[in-house]
Amino acid sequence: MNDDDRWIVEHFEELVDTYGGSYIAVVDGRIFVGDDPKEVEDEALIKHPGKKPSVLRVPREEDIVCLL
Repeated sequence: MNDDDRWIVEHFEELVDTYGGSYIAVVDGRIFVGDDPKEVEDEALIKHPGKKPSVLRVPREEDIVCLL
């Protein structure tokens, strides 16, 4: 697990509350948000060349409740 993955785990609840249903890319704790995973990854790579962003779809709160 890299630093960005740890950051996501530490801030997961906040991410669900704020960005649920969207795709995010995280690089050095900076968040890029959108509706398409490739677009958020590309934006992160433009802003942080040479870095590998962590990209995921943030679940909505109701998605998590259904899993429980």
